[in-house]
Amino acid sequence: MNLSGPPRKRVTTGLLPMINVVFLLLIFFLIAGEMQPPEPFDITPPDIAEAQEAEGVFALFLDPEGQLAYRDQITSFEARQTLLSAIDTERRAGCDSGMCNTVLLIHADKSTPAHFVAQLLPQLGALGFEQVNLVTSGLGTSKGERP
Repeated sequence: MNLSGPPRKRVTTGLLPMINVVFLLLIFFLIAGEMQPPEPFDITPPDIAEAQEAEGVFALFLDPEGQLAYRDQITSFEARQTLLSAIDTERRAGCDSGMCNTVLLIHADKSTPAHFVAQLLPQLGALGFEQVNLVTSGLGTSKGERP
């Protein structure tokens, strides 16, 4: 005589649906996210009362000692011509393919001497950049009030 209950049905939960969800989330974040390379050196942007979102394809970094960086290239301020040539080559390649971007962002530290930026502006204009924006950080609301 067998007194044990009916045999239990083994419940198996498949891992396939969970794996599918994980890959869908991964693909979503890869498409929705914006990948940016790390900044070449630590920059503390100047503070202003009212800020707007900075947009541009080209980003030039300038530290207080005058070092310039573009993508993975870092050079001194005196040897900036090679760096500017690389930016010009990339800008011209974009113009040849029909995506001409003439906006450049300068990420300068707030303790960078102004004469570094002033010397760069005419050279960037000569390269064909119609708009050069200095990246800053906003302190408050649109009325200039501190939060």
